[in-house]
Amino acid sequence: MIAEAPERWEAALKVAGQAVFPAETPVENLLHAVLVEAPIGCGEILAVDGEAARVVPGFADLITYAEAQELRAFGVTALIRQPVIHFPGQPVALVAADSLQAARTAAASVRIEARADLAITHLDQALDWAYGPALAGRVPAETQRGDAAQALARAALVVRGHYETAVNNHHPMEPHAVVCWWEGEQAIVHTSTQAVFATRSAIAHAFQIPLETVRVVCRHLGGGFGCKGQLWWPWMFQAMLASRRTGRPVRLELTRAQLFTLAGRRQETRQELALGFDADGRLSAIDHQVLGQTSTHGEYSDPTAGVSRWLYACPNVTTAHRLVRTNEPQPVPMRAPGIAPGLFALESALDEAAQTLGIDPIELRIRNFAGHDQQADLPWSSNSLLDCYRQGAERFGWADRPAPGTTSEGRWRIGWGVATSCYPAHRAAARARLRLAPDASLTVQCGTQDMGSGTYTVLGQVAGEALGLPMSAVTVELGDTLLPEGPVSAGSMVTASIFPAVDAAVTELRQALAALAVGDEASPLAGQDPADLGFQEGRIVSRTGNAAEPLAELLARQAPDGLETESAFEPPQTASFSGMGHGAVFVEVGVDPDLGEIRVRRVCAAFAAGRILNPLLARSQYVGGLIGGIGMALHERTVTDAASGRILGQGFADYLIPTHADMPDFDIVMVDQDDPHLPGGVKGIGMLGTAGVQAAIANAIHHAVGVRARRLPIRIEDVLGA
Repeated sequence: MIAEAPERWEAALKVAGQAVFPAETPVENLLHAVLVEAPIGCGEILAVDGEAARVVPGFADLITYAEAQELRAFGVTALIRQPVIHFPGQPVALVAADSLQAARTAAASVRIEARADLAITHLDQALDWAYGPALAGRVPAETQRGDAAQALARAALVVRGHYETAVNNHHPMEPHAVVCWWEGEQAIVHTSTQAVFATRSAIAHAFQIPLETVRVVCRHLGGGFGCKGQLWWPWMFQAMLASRRTGRPVRLELTRAQLFTLAGRRQETRQELALGFDADGRLSAIDHQVLGQTSTHGEYSDPTAGVSRWLYACPNVTTAHRLVRTNEPQPVPMRAPGIAPGLFALESALDEAAQTLGIDPIELRIRNFAGHDQQADLPWSSNSLLDCYRQGAERFGWADRPAPGTTSEGRWRIGWGVATSCYPAHRAAARARLRLAPDASLTVQCGTQDMGSGTYTVLGQVAGEALGLPMSAVTVELGDTLLPEGPVSAGSMVTASIFPAVDAAVTELRQALAALAVGDEASPLAGQDPADLGFQEGRIVSRTGNAAEPLAELLARQAPDGLETESAFEPPQTASFSGMGHGAVFVEVGVDPDLGEIRVRRVCAAFAAGRILNPLLARSQYVGGLIGGIGMALHERTVTDAASGRILGQGFADYLIPTHADMPDFDIVMVDQDDPHLPGGVKGIGMLGTAGVQAAIANAIHHAVGVRARRLPIRIEDVLGA
């Protein structure tokens, strides 16, 4: 952990409105685009009549599946190349016009003739057609270790439960947007994306043009959490088609209502979980079966049962995922994908077992601690879960936990709950470039984008600190495919991936500067041992003597054009260790059984995620994750009309999200952890807060009023009259 945690590098830009987001990209002669949505939820487009739209003053172009035929046929372009309607709200055309109002008027004038087919609007309508995918996330959909069925038959205690989690919708503060234009054969695309390089590849593939003719820019991103990826690309392609056909820049931005249908969603799940224990409370069997929704035009499965494969020591584990195709929007990863709903089931069942066995919930988890990754049969790179239990329990006061149902404050009945959190430590290939100017100002460059999680700050901080430079002397450039290639912002892996590349580049720069100093007779450091030199306050200094020199003076003599280094990080192809971040989440709730009101009063969470580069940013990520988890537990649910398949209430008036008034006090404990087996010792932290808190809340509610909640979100009717 660093000695000083600087504030966000880009904070002043955002507060002053000077941080330019994709939709705000300044460009002249701009056309505005609006999507035309299908009038039905399932069927075939027979004709698109745009005659009335073409006479609207300011009309510029209409893009339908006919115009999209010039795009390469592959999975991402299917929605806009085929005259097939898969879900209500699916766009079937795009209109571009001189003004947003003209585009809206023209779009409303487009007439769609379609043949309606019977739509599958809910999981229950197609259970007979459920099937097993090959993958759940990045891992096999089905696994078997030992014989869970036989072990369950022999177990001293079996806890079985059916758990359900609702559809949650992605709603980043910034809607998806693109401003694009063509300069000859060169495509310039400013767009909301969590993956500028993957977006560049998709554009080049779809338009059948060389990769080097595409530039994608996303310098600031107003949140993503998994939704700003390939689901957005078809509508971005339509805008790019309109720009190429008209020869003018085009701007398209989704509405808040369209985020319900076009941005992706957390997958609806139904889970059947069985845990078998021996008389001492040690797990002998886990059987975790998951059913989830996917769309008729795509396939996605969260690795919901994956957490049961490795979180606890157990010799007999069977897991499987099955999918049902419905005429609804496509699920995509959403913060802590799979892990959050999977932990809700697993940690709720652990709590139920602890109560039946008469064992403290933390003690039961400690007894089943996994000393290695049993699924991969690899040692942990590091595992501080037991420290998380201990430190979190001490801070929360778990030793004073009252008996269930015995504590009240006025109308509130008070309950305490705990759950484990975890998330794999992913990382990907990355490159970083450092440029030290003659005045000793530093520029750090990497093409990866910053979702708002602090990538600008961390990269500038670690590079500047290593060279003894203040943040005021550091500039960070991100979010542009003209820069060195960086990873996708997903899986909590950006910092863990880029940090080793930046660290290697800054090491090269330090070595180059030291060599210049000791080899320069005009330098006070001439002839000294390079290993004895350090960097502080804009100077290169001797650690054992009084000699020092400002970097700017050394550069003026030895490198008047400055210095530049570029380094790459490649994760190992074969893993020797399993990397995992861990945590323990403790929650106090208040429940009013007369009104059915539930309040999270207090949260203490202890997390171990390797080396913490910036505690301020880390705490922000943890708290943000916990808030999202509270929303999943108590508020968020997308409701679909069973008859039409349309989403009801496409706005925050009906889709509930946690607000400031819903928030408790957050006590975040960052457990010191040294991980020598992961490059840089860094693990992702963004997902850990969201994973586990749902079960902790459900367990606390049971402790307060005796109701075992097995469905998310937990609503008024679940505890009313308890």
